[in-house]
Amino acid sequence: MFKITRIFIRLLMATLSIFIFNSFHHITQITLSLNIFNIVMISLFDIFGFILCIVLNIVL
Repeated sequence: MFKITRIFIRLLMATLSIFIFNSFHHITQITLSLNIFNIVMISLFDIFGFILCIVLNIVL
């Protein structure tokens, strides 16, 4: 039960971090889409996943 709660909280925090990052769109001119890849990368790799999503958004 604890593992399921932990996974759910990590997924929720990843989603919230994408919403918070997108709220600064007028400063950064970059938005992250709310898709499964971004949520999984951020929830699995924390800050490195977040940076990876931003870099991939810039490159692609």
